[in-house]
Amino acid sequence: MRSLKLGKDNQTGFTLIELLVVMIVMAILSVTLAAFIFNWMSAAGLAQVQANLQDSAQTALDTINNDIMLSGSVDLNNRWPDPNGPGGNQYGWTTSQQVLVLAKVATDSSGNPIYLDSPTNYITQKDNEIYFLSGTTLYRRTLASNSSGDSAITTCPASDATASCPEDKVIATDVTSWVVSYYDANNNLIPNQSPSIYDQARSIQLSITLSGSYGPQPVSASYTTRMVFRNV
Repeated sequence: MRSLKLGKDNQTGFTLIELLVVMIVMAILSVTLAAFIFNWMSAAGLAQVQANLQDSAQTALDTINNDIMLSGSVDLNNRWPDPNGPGGNQYGWTTSQQVLVLAKVATDSSGNPIYLDSPTNYITQKDNEIYFLSGTTLYRRTLASNSSGDSAITTCPASDATASCPEDKVIATDVTSWVVSYYDANNNLIPNQSPSIYDQARSIQLSITLSGSYGPQPVSASYTTRMVFRNV
């Protein structure tokens, strides 16, 4: 009778040390990957916040540039009384590096210019558009002319706003820097020491910086633009 010889099973496996090594390597790879993903997401979030601030800064200055394009000049002071003027002074708005007082062409409800004389001489009535910083918010206040048919509506601070005097328009928030520079007809910068001739400016440079945060990290974005007066 033939006897059968049973051999040992040819089995392979991992030792405990090998398993521990694999687990340690996997843990290191997992931590490295998690750190990479976290850093990538943080960088992307930070970039998005900065891009949003940049977009807001550009939008704010584009709004002001539209008014400059429709203005004849800078006014050294507001030409129309403002019951809510600085310090209670109805004519207290003064053009400076932080305050821009524009003499914007007044129009009727159809968008047609309002003339002080016959259209032959093209002397247009002007409203005031005043850009100013209060705290960290940049506002636009409108002072409408006394011409009948003027479509502009005088605005007021939020605390004094009524149906007939709506709130000042918010142009930008979280503003940390707001500077207006004035250039004459020869493209020379009018010195800050000569504010009495700011009304001779033929172009204006606007610079603004907005701030924000992404988690504990501060973020800021700046934008600068320049516009020439189109309507003299």
